Amino acid sequence: MKKILGIVCLLAVLLLAACGSSSSNRDNRRFAGSFTDEFGNKFVLNEDYTATIQFAGSENVNQTTWHDGPNHQSPYATIEYNGDPTYYYLRDGYLYRRQEDMQNGTCAIVIEYDE
Repeated sequence: MKKILGIVCLLAVLLLAACGSSSSNRDNRRFAGSFTDEFGNKFVLNEDYTATIQFAGSENVNQTTWHDGPNHQSPYATIEYNGDPTYYYLRDGYLYRRQEDMQNGTCAIVIEYDE
């Protein structure tokens, strides 16, 4: 009986740990911050959904916006540029130019968040 109770307790702890990690994944979907892509382009996504993009080799800083879906529930963010609200897609530490690439995990642009 003690073994069964021990196993049940262990399973309960594992279940709680799994539930806890899913909520931390939700926190990881917060996209605000500064990062640089593999080409040297610098992005700043502010918590008020404004953003800036500074392309490598340029002194110009482009003011723009970003979005993370209705009720901020989307697993990815879109960054507006040049009048296109979905010019960039940001998901799981990668930047994409096309939604299909993001969905298929192809043509990912590596980014590094600033500390």
